[in-house]
Amino acid sequence: MTFPLEADAGQVPPGRRPPRSGKTVRRWRIALALLAVLLVALGADAAVLAGRMGQIDVDLSGGPGDTDGRTWVLVGLDSRDRLPDGADATAFGTPDQVPGARTDVIVVVHQTDAATTVFSVPRDVVVRTDRRPGRLALTWLSGPRATVDGLCQLGIPTDHLVSVDLAGFAAVVDAAGGLDVDVPEPVRDPSAGLQLTGTGHQQVDGATALALVRSRHPEHLVDGEWVPAPVDPDGRATAAGTVLSALMTQVRSASLRPWRLQSVAWAASGALATDPGTSTGDLASLARAELDDLRVLPVGEPLGGTIARLPTADTRAAVASAGLSCDR
Repeated sequence: MTFPLEADAGQVPPGRRPPRSGKTVRRWRIALALLAVLLVALGADAAVLAGRMGQIDVDLSGGPGDTDGRTWVLVGLDSRDRLPDGADATAFGTPDQVPGARTDVIVVVHQTDAATTVFSVPRDVVVRTDRRPGRLALTWLSGPRATVDGLCQLGIPTDHLVSVDLAGFAAVVDAAGGLDVDVPEPVRDPSAGLQLTGTGHQQVDGATALALVRSRHPEHLVDGEWVPAPVDPDGRATAAGTVLSALMTQVRSASLRPWRLQSVAWAASGALATDPGTSTGDLASLARAELDDLRVLPVGEPLGGTIARLPTADTRAAVASAGLSCDR
């Protein structure tokens, strides 16, 4: 596969190709959702793998859940508590330097008997935590309940909560045998620990794949000089979607090799955590859902000089059209 290293927004340097569409960013979010249900979709031993999954300390019983279906909230966490083998600790920072975890990606899956709706929630949308406004990405620092309550302010209830450890994602890549990518030009991002100086077809390990996913400020080597590449509005390089899409392809190919399949399922189960009310049977129902038609929840433009974005009338209309409400 070719590994596109342009991103989705920003100024395009002279002579560069224009930014790609948002399809790759959407693939990143779809792939995250697929990773969250990977262990069940693979058909592995659910009872054994369930014992490896973590538990999120939040009680969702008695909340404003769906009456006409159920709503899953899948969260990708950016935590420094556990770094993958081979990762550059100086690029990640230590838990003391970057304490806690932030909601890097939020995917909402709403299931009814008639249809499944999938959309991502921009992490920089403003909600209130402890009566103070702040970005949704930071709510997890106050605990998962703060994230659930923040989503409810947007009209999004939570029946099931699943978190994915992005460091565990690297272990899944290694378990799948690494990823084959075709790099058209050298790329680096010191802040993410990314350094690919070669070009052409090459295989990357889990640590490198994670660096590609985490890259916010990639640079390309053009005519002997490192040139900043445009990035998407959420600060993620377009490479993230391609990496995770490639992982899903690699995992599907692993189904032809049972030993590889079991290794991938084992690694994936160690990357997941669920609320106490979510069972492996619930995860199985999510695994059967169609997650291809993913949309991005509309929010306002970044407020002047910041990355924060306010919910708008379009935000409320999109949530309502999906059949979601916390007023139950």
